[in-house]
Amino acid sequence: MISTGADIQTTIDFIADLPIYKEEKPFFLHPSGSVDVDIDDINTTNVEWDTQSVTVHSMRNKDDVGLEKTGFCYIEHDSKYIPSAGMNTELVEKYRKEGEDLLQSLFNAELVHCYDHKIRKNVPMTLEKYDPSDPLLVEEVAVGAHDISLDTVPRLLKNVLSEDQLATFFRPGYRFRLINTWRSILPECEDRPLAMCDYSSIDANDLIATDRVYPKWNQEIYYLKHNKNQRWYWLPNQRSNELFLFLTYDSHSGPNARYCPHVSVDNPLASSQAPPRESVETRNLVITKI
Repeated sequence: MISTGADIQTTIDFIADLPIYKEEKPFFLHPSGSVDVDIDDINTTNVEWDTQSVTVHSMRNKDDVGLEKTGFCYIEHDSKYIPSAGMNTELVEKYRKEGEDLLQSLFNAELVHCYDHKIRKNVPMTLEKYDPSDPLLVEEVAVGAHDISLDTVPRLLKNVLSEDQLATFFRPGYRFRLINTWRSILPECEDRPLAMCDYSSIDANDLIATDRVYPKWNQEIYYLKHNKNQRWYWLPNQRSNELFLFLTYDSHSGPNARYCPHVSVDNPLASSQAPPRESVETRNLVITKI
C-alpha cells in the first residue's frame, strides 16, 4: 500500500516550445481504421515533446484542492454500471446517465448532458482497431499534458443543445461548465494514474493551441508548455469508488478555476505486478443558475 501522503517524482511530456509553431500550428492527424489511408505516406503530426521531471503531490486529504480553486477534486461514489470487459452499449449508456444524475444532484443543475466518454487501457493500440465513432472503443492512454481550447466550446455547445435549449440558456444568469468525471475500472489504480495541474499555477502563455484532425471532425485542444511554477497533483491508491471531477471549461470569469490540464504519468511506486491501467471518463455539459 502506497502512503496516502506520497508525493512522486516522475516525468511529464510537455509540448516543446519550438519557433515553427509561430508559423505552423501544431496538429495531430487521427486516421481511422475504417478510412483507406496509408499513414506511411503522410505526416500525422508536427508535435514534438519536451519531457520534464516533475514532482506530483498527493491531493489526498488536502484542504487547498477543490473544483473552484484548483479545477479538480475527488469524491466517493459507488457506481452500479462501471464498464468492463464484455460490456455492451446499454451498460455504457447507463453509466453515462448515472454520471449525469450525480452531477445534477451535486450542482443543482438546470441541465446536465454527457456528450462523450472515453474508455482507456494502458496497452498499445493499432490503427485497424481505431474507430472514434465506436461507443465501445477502448483507447490507449493519452499523452501530453492537455485540455480543450476555448475556441472549441461554442461549436460543442451548438452541437449538444437544441434550438429551444440555446434560446433558454444563452442569456445572462446561467453558468456553463464542462466537467469530466474519471475513475479507475480496476479496484485500484497503480499503473499510469492521472495527474492534474493546479489552475492557479498556470500562466496563459503556457497554453499552445493544437488541432486534432479526425476523419469527420476537427477539435482544437491546448497542450501545455513546461513552467517550473506549475503544481501537479495525483491521488495515491485511488480506488474505483473515488471519482475525479475536473473542469475543462467554465464560462464564469473570476478568481475561480476555468480549466484543468491533465495527463497520465508513470508511477514509480507501483508494484511490478500492477495490471495495466483501465479507466472510464465522461465529458459533461453542466448548466447552472448564477
